[in-house]
Amino acid sequence: MRAIVIGAGVIGTAIALELRLRGASVALIESNAEGGHTSAASAGMVNPFSLTPNDSPAVEFYWQSFQMYPAWVAQLRERTGIDPEWRVNGTIRAALTPADADQLRANSEWIRRYDPSVQLISGAEARRLEPALHPEVSEALWLPNEGWVHTPRLMRALHRAVQVEGVNLYAASPALSVEIRGTQVRGVRTAHGLVQGDAVVIAAGAWAGALLQPLGVRAPTEPVRGQILVLSDLPIPVGRILSTPMGYIVPRADGTAVLGATREQAGYDMRATAEGYAHLTQSLARIAPSLLHATLVGHTVGLRPDTPDHNPYIGVVNGYQGLYAAAGHAYHGILMAPATAQVIADLVLNGSTNLPIAPFDPNRFTR
Repeated sequence: MRAIVIGAGVIGTAIALELRLRGASVALIESNAEGGHTSAASAGMVNPFSLTPNDSPAVEFYWQSFQMYPAWVAQLRERTGIDPEWRVNGTIRAALTPADADQLRANSEWIRRYDPSVQLISGAEARRLEPALHPEVSEALWLPNEGWVHTPRLMRALHRAVQVEGVNLYAASPALSVEIRGTQVRGVRTAHGLVQGDAVVIAAGAWAGALLQPLGVRAPTEPVRGQILVLSDLPIPVGRILSTPMGYIVPRADGTAVLGATREQAGYDMRATAEGYAHLTQSLARIAPSLLHATLVGHTVGLRPDTPDHNPYIGVVNGYQGLYAAAGHAYHGILMAPATAQVIADLVLNGSTNLPIAPFDPNRFTR
């Protein structure tokens, strides 16, 4: 089996690695010199619940992918010697308004069906765990099992792993089109020529819809710009994810923290803007005002690939033999990478999967 994966972000690289480990010959095509810019720009939260406003059929997939994480990152560390800094210190989802508190209580009911350890706690209890929290926080949801990874290190580990395992990486080689003969996939036309293969996986993030459209497949993907600030010299240390409807703070192993994130309909504009900085600092003042005295040491910008119903496209593309989609993961790409890789490898090599992918049908808008 010769498989081609378009896109070397966290989803595409994880798929390429899984296919290669199962014995496929794999080519990974990336338009930039090194893929995964948006993935590396993510805060790295592995959180199936704290940013999920309501229960939905997608949550079961989030939960299963989350459970794969410890073994997945351990495998990456073992194969590459690069530590993605997987941490499970938990999330405090803080209520900033009475409406937020009502939402937390409602969420706690359905989250407990997956994770019975989740607790509603008072604002005082939340501040005992994380003293930097705003004194007006009245209630919080404590999710002790959520965690995070250091996304630049995760991407370095993934890119190193595919190289070690013998994946053919075509960097700085934009995919122009999927080559079809009849209904059978034959390869991918790139800026540097044709790469031949028996199966093609489109994992091109916010660009996936444009690759599928010429094939008559309507799978809209929209870039959502996310700006994140990097803070150092924190006046009060932060050891857990602090999450609110206004934004979040994610700690790092080196004592820094990331503050995110904007959600901007800005097209493919990758600029960091003064407006984005202002939005984030206003959020910080509501979440943890003492951290306004931290040192701002950097920023990241990524284009999160969203879809009309905010669910990704994962699965077989109808009408073609050997064509698959894995794109549109929006804010959950880091979380969903292990399970998405397993699903696509299952489908490419075995024709079916046991994971619950019904909400992610790539053909749902074409119909």
